Amino acid sequence: MTLEQEKLLLDLINDPPPGSDLAKAQEFGVDLTLFHSSLRRSPTERSRALSDGAGIFEAAKDLSRKLK
Repeated sequence: MTLEQEKLLLDLINDPPPGSDLAKAQEFGVDLTLFHSSLRRSPTERSRALSDGAGIFEAAKDLSRKLK
């Protein structure tokens, strides 16, 4: 992402156009800054983060089964 694209994204996040999907998401309580942090990552980094997150859920399921 270029610096100009990043600035445009931050402008949209901080002040989404009224009635836009971004504005609706923000009003619903979605943390739009997560889009910014995700878009700053490469596809490989995003994939790795998703995989790590899935691993945490698997570990929690395994622990839940052991506690039963």
